[in-house]
Amino acid sequence: MKIALFADLHGRILLSFKLIKRLERERNIKIDLILQCGDLGAFPNPSKLDKATLRHARREPSELGFYHHFTKKNKKVEQVLDKVEATMYAVRGNHEDHEFLNNLEEKSVESSFPIDIYEKIRVCKTGHLQTFQKDTTELNWIGIGRVGSRKISQKQQEKYIQPYEMDALNKLHSQKSKKQIDLLISHDSALHFTTKDFGMQQIRDFLTRHKPLYHFFGHTGQPFSLVEDENNFTQSCKIKELEFENDGSLAKNSFVVLDWKTNTDFDLEVISDKWIKEYTNHSWEYL
Repeated sequence: MKIALFADLHGRILLSFKLIKRLERERNIKIDLILQCGDLGAFPNPSKLDKATLRHARREPSELGFYHHFTKKNKKVEQVLDKVEATMYAVRGNHEDHEFLNNLEEKSVESSFPIDIYEKIRVCKTGHLQTFQKDTTELNWIGIGRVGSRKISQKQQEKYIQPYEMDALNKLHSQKSKKQIDLLISHDSALHFTTKDFGMQQIRDFLTRHKPLYHFFGHTGQPFSLVEDENNFTQSCKIKELEFENDGSLAKNSFVVLDWKTNTDFDLEVISDKWIKEYTNHSWEYL
């Protein structure tokens, strides 16, 4: 089982699918699953953009990729998606249209829910077990979306983890699951992990209790890193944002693949093939 992982896409969702399609072709492999660590940029209505996204969109139109590519059918987009069998599972970031996502989540009885017209992108409900199986190989993960706040008065703001999500995590902690949780996918980092007083307490609690093999996250703005968590077990991986540098080139260390055979036999690779240099802010839409 091969899993592609991305962090902050900020609208560049189609680009991520194009990179997967190219990797599959170049290496003659198949990606089975896509996991995404929040700040997908799920804004179906440009009038609902937050101030930061609006500011970035004036400079970089790809920030509006969800609206342009995933809210109405487009033959060119379909041609890309048809060649990538894998579905993308994301967690919420702090730069999303949370009202839009809330409406979809409230209607769903599943542990994740589709958000785009093609049903190629699903958002994981925080604290709900997600399972993917290929042949006899199984992968279990938990998603924790949004970001943490230490100011009680701010907890109701939509970008911060919500009370019902905390309840779902507490319920998970109290259950004795027969399944090992292999991965944690979050947007924020664990509290104090990258910087003192930065991060989410609920992520720290989860890592302490469940000790997944990997924790993948974004949000911090820091470079790619892969280090052992303070629980002395989990490998915590900060994935670089999928963005364009000042010279127009694609940021390095923003595309990761986990080759998962079993929970004792796996390998993590940062994709750095030469062809990635072809994907710039001016060229990627035509490749």
